[in-house]
Amino acid sequence: MNDISLLTNETLLITGAAGSIGRELVLGFAFKKPKRLILVDISETGLHSLLEELTVKFSEVTVSYFVESVCNADFLNHLFANFKITSVFHAAAYKHVSLMQENTCAAITTNILGAQLLIDYSIKHKVNQVVVISTDKAVNPINTMGRTKKVVEDYLKFRLKDCVNTKLIALRLCNVYGSAGSVVPVFKKRIEQNLPIEIKDKNLVRDFISLTRVLEICEYLLANKELEGLFIPKKTEKKAITQIATEVLHAFAVDAKSYPIVFTKLPKIEKLEEELWSSTESRNFIDNSPVAAIESSTDFQFDFKMLLDCLAAAQIYSVENAEIKLVALTSF
Repeated sequence: MNDISLLTNETLLITGAAGSIGRELVLGFAFKKPKRLILVDISETGLHSLLEELTVKFSEVTVSYFVESVCNADFLNHLFANFKITSVFHAAAYKHVSLMQENTCAAITTNILGAQLLIDYSIKHKVNQVVVISTDKAVNPINTMGRTKKVVEDYLKFRLKDCVNTKLIALRLCNVYGSAGSVVPVFKKRIEQNLPIEIKDKNLVRDFISLTRVLEICEYLLANKELEGLFIPKKTEKKAITQIATEVLHAFAVDAKSYPIVFTKLPKIEKLEEELWSSTESRNFIDNSPVAAIESSTDFQFDFKMLLDCLAAAQIYSVENAEIKLVALTSF
């Protein structure tokens, strides 16, 4: 294992830099004094807040920042042509399942096209390593968001076949405890407003990982640039959502037994329990590592023309056509 106590030779690009995962990576990497941090996020407010924190805590670190979309090919061309980027951590994505179910074209464009462009430009400019953040919802996906992330995993695997200079990694994560998209801040807000906590099913279970653990994994991947392919966290914590509600109530010093909890109906686009690997995948444990490599027992198939057709349909908002092609892409 290589030492990354300092990152003095690294120019790191972090997309989705103002999000929960992106922010953790930015601050964690900044502590190790990289040559340059390049931050990209579409959120002006979020990026401004992050930059203020960096100025206070890590004023000596060289930072370049862009309020821009990863779907803008001209912007990415400018970025890779003008900075000698050594590693990419792609955390930018739309993640809310119900929102993306009603916004298929936006989900396809942002999640798939953005990742495809980043992977392609990284390979073209011989970046050492690309780490794309994926999700357990990509395993046997039943919703739009999960399907878009499955396509990204498959595209990365597709490009691995002809990729020589750049190591491509998909890091498939479960729920990140306390992140902006998790149930924890939702529950906190309900309690602050003295409203009942709503849970979609009393048997709802999810695997969780902390933001600190995500940073540890990404630092490990950054230190081991010979790795490539699909990885998952070696250790996660399985929790019932009712248990999460109890923990949040205790944090507010509220009696969990007396606080109202309402169970609603689980939508068809969500599972009672997610999986980090499928029945056709196996885990290859790596010694002294926070991750396990995922290997598939089935022949890999990827329809690149179908991908282009799906992206084209999404960009002209041919919603039904885009949805049909997205499902087809994830039905191999």
